[in-house]
Order: sequence, then structure tokens, then C-alpha cells
Amino acid sequence: MMILKKMMAWMMSLMLLLGALPAFAESGEGADSLFAKLAALDWIFSSGVGGWSTELKIAPDGTFTGAFHDSEMGETGETYPSGTVYGCTFSGKLSVADQAGDGPWKIRVDALRPDEGQVPDAIEDGVRYVTADPCGLSEGDEMTLYQPGTPVSVLSESMQHWAHVLDQVTPPLALESWFLMSEKNDSGFVGMEAAPAVGLANPWTDLTAEELREKTGIVFGVPKGAENVIYRYLAAENLVEMQFTLGQDEFSARIQPTALKEGELINISGMYFAWENEEKVTVAGFPGMHGEAKTGSSEWVQLCLWADAAGGRMYALSVYTVDPDGLDLPAIAEQIVP
Repeated sequence: MMILKKMMAWMMSLMLLLGALPAFAESGEGADSLFAKLAALDWIFSSGVGGWSTELKIAPDGTFTGAFHDSEMGETGETYPSGTVYGCTFSGKLSVADQAGDGPWKIRVDALRPDEGQVPDAIEDGVRYVTADPCGLSEGDEMTLYQPGTPVSVLSESMQHWAHVLDQVTPPLALESWFLMSEKNDSGFVGMEAAPAVGLANPWTDLTAEELREKTGIVFGVPKGAENVIYRYLAAENLVEMQFTLGQDEFSARIQPTALKEGELINISGMYFAWENEEKVTVAGFPGMHGEAKTGSSEWVQLCLWADAAGGRMYALSVYTVDPDGLDLPAIAEQIVP
């Protein structure tokens, strides 16, 4: 079984636990109306790409439950050839620390604890599962809560990334969702309208290479040495993706048929950073760009975009890596074009 499918099934199990985990003592009065609003939302911290996210469910009394997962397909061993998944479930308590006039709220994480009974390390169906600490929040932290309508300009570029305002073709001038951020943890949780409790909706469809070709007419070139290759299709955007590992790095290649002007590049990677060391490149004879950015941790992300304007196809190849100097991403991109 491919690791992505296993990860999704595992996350469904984690999310089903969120409503049944233990609660802490009730918050003081004055926070009730605020937490009642927050309880109607699902809170998600994720870059929108890659196999990781942290989800929270906040109760009207300020208590919360949550789940974290991080899929690392490149971390393999003899007994777990399909990769490693880090994750945990946890619970805690929030309180309102302060609010300045009509401005943002300061939300304190009064308590945060992992749930009991989680196995530190286990291997199943060729995948290693490791219990890890939650990502994005910590006990004692004072987070900042912004309501919809807050000017986006009050957020740093990093927080605009976590708020996903840069994901849109025309970024909004004001927040369209609630946003809970932590400067300390370089994280931001978006409050999204809660979906019916019927499991995790996944807009991507997993396909084989042959199924992808039959459905879209698109064929990926697979780079030499690539492992754990997974193909996906996002029908709503007519976007196809190939995920793979090369060495210890995780790559995502995307192709989208679209009308393009000569010289036009559209970022279809799902990654929106302030790119450093940006340079013009040529990939398989097509014009493009290559850049890199620091993620805020020990990792770097590199992106290569190129366009076949005559053929009406936009391409992207991105990678998370701890060794950006050891990569030649445009050379790997050359192999994506069959």
C-alpha cells in the first residue's frame, strides 16, 4: 500500500478521536462567546503542500483536541521501505489573555499534553509510525487571534503564507477567515467552516501512471533513481502531480494544461515564498525560473517553473531539502518532460 493512502487512512482515525479526547477545566467568563464562535470551526496549520499538517478542534469552554502528522517518504529502512509517518494526538486548554480595543485577541495556551496510550514506534504494512510532539503550538505560548476582515498588511510575509492569502491569484486585502498565529512557533492556524463528520475529504484522486495517461493524456518522465512514486489528479483544477523521493529529499512535480502567453510563468506548485537567488533557466528548451527559500526550520525549499506556451502546458518541480547546495533542480526538471 502506498504511503499516501496509508497516511490518509491514519489521519481519518486520528480525526475521529478528536471529539472523544479528555477535557480540562472550563475557561473563565468573558471568553465564552469568543470560544463559542471558534468551536464552530476546524483549525488547520499546513503549508498546503507536502504531507504534514496539525488540526485542532476547539470547544466552547476553551479546551481543545488535536492531531499532527508528517509523512516522510524518504525515511526508509529494511523493515519500512514505504517511509515514515510522524504524528500524535493531544489535548489542552486555551484562555483569553488580552484584547486591545477592537484589535486582535491574545490567546494563551494554558495546557498542552499528549494523549496516553500512543505507541512510540511501530511498523505496519511497510510504514514506520513514530509518535512525535505537536507542531505549531506549545504550552505557555501567547498566540494572536485575528478575525475576518483584518487587513492582511498587519501580518508578516511568513504569516501571510500560513494564512494562505498568497495562494490566490489575486491575494485579498483583508483576511477572509479567522487566523490564530504564533510568532514563537512560526505557525498559523486557519479557522475553516467545519465539514460534516464523514471523514476527511480529499480532492485529489490517486491514480496509476497508466490511469493518469488515459484520463488526462499527460505522461511524466520519472527521474533516474526516483523512488516511492505516486501520481495524483485534481479534477477541479485539471492539475496533475507526481510525488517521489530522490535520496532523502521529497519532490513534487506538477503539470497543468492552460493557455499561456509567451514568456508567462504561473506558479502552480502550491508553494508561495519570497524566493531568494532567483534566476532564469531553460528546461527542456522552455523558458523558466529557479529559486529557493528558507522554510523557518532547518529545511530549504527550491522551486523550478517552466512553460510550454505553444503546447499550452505549465510545469513545476519543487523540493524540501536540508542541503540546497547539493541539488541541481533544473537538471532534475529536465527529466520530468518525457
